[in-house]
Amino acid sequence: MKALPPDFLDVLRLPVLHEDDLDAQAGFFDRDAVSDCYRATVQEGLGDEVLQAAAALLPELHPLRAALFAVLCGGLVENGADPRLLFPAALRRLTQLLESLAPYGAAEPMEDDEEEEAPEEEPADVLAWRAAEAALEALPPAERLQVEASRQAVDLLVLPLMAMLMRDVRNHRELLADEALRARIEALSVNGTLPFEELHFLHRAAQMAYEDELVVLLPASNAGMIVRAHGINNNFHAFSLLQDLFSVHAKTLGIRQPLADRLGADDEPRDCDSAQYLWLQAKAYAGGELVDRMAWAWGEGTLRENARRQGRLVLVALETEDKPARGWNGFNQAFHSEQKPQVTVVRFLTAEEVATYLA
Repeated sequence: MKALPPDFLDVLRLPVLHEDDLDAQAGFFDRDAVSDCYRATVQEGLGDEVLQAAAALLPELHPLRAALFAVLCGGLVENGADPRLLFPAALRRLTQLLESLAPYGAAEPMEDDEEEEAPEEEPADVLAWRAAEAALEALPPAERLQVEASRQAVDLLVLPLMAMLMRDVRNHRELLADEALRARIEALSVNGTLPFEELHFLHRAAQMAYEDELVVLLPASNAGMIVRAHGINNNFHAFSLLQDLFSVHAKTLGIRQPLADRLGADDEPRDCDSAQYLWLQAKAYAGGELVDRMAWAWGEGTLRENARRQGRLVLVALETEDKPARGWNGFNQAFHSEQKPQVTVVRFLTAEEVATYLA
């Protein structure tokens, strides 16, 4: 396949002019030109070539057609095509779509249960809601149709983006590097005036952490290690996986407290768990001494929100009886088949290295 088939290109260039054009996903994949192109691509092992062609075509296609093409490409990625080839172009298209739809999206205002005098000015969330509703209502029918097409395109784009994001850590890092996009994804994923069904998956993916060198310290035994922590949902998730790892390396780490059974009946980590250590951030220590017992590593927070020392994220697991009961449920589940959360030892730290991190 030196070029995309002409009949397939004709499908990609179909206009979106009527409401019937919006219900496009099933019709797109039912077309012989689409199914034939996909089948030939898989059989001939040309997935990478098609993804490269898609990267060039996505900017010039109608948003809905571009998103449908991206969905097809996501299937190719799931069949072994390079997840890196299309991701930058697909992410740029998502960025453009969200920017164009931002005026029409606003979160539902919070209800105030307290009986208070009416404020002199309307709250900002109320004003934003009204402005978004007014902007939608002011659109002529033809423009409203295009807004709806773009909304559907966003939800469709999430599917291939997730397929690519979860298969190559470079894609995840590219998403994290765009703070403006992440903020827009977070805001629009919960908006009520132009709701999205799938965008919250990208928001959740952006909360995940992939750290090649996370420092974990156990001050009670003056031990520690550098671990590779990938596909981590939040700190609670990290605590569970690290406590599993402590059980495996308890002797090397000098752990003295009794070790609980860390695995469920099916030898898989439990989703319901509790803290066996007082989990702290690095700032809890200064000069080798514990100076702030309340400098917790907050369970719901992302791993990368923790304090850094010497350029690395640091978690402190303090063996102590004097700790609050902390339990969690529902934080450890992988939300994508390719997430594959894990923590593995890179190397153990010397006592001198531990001291420098606690200084």
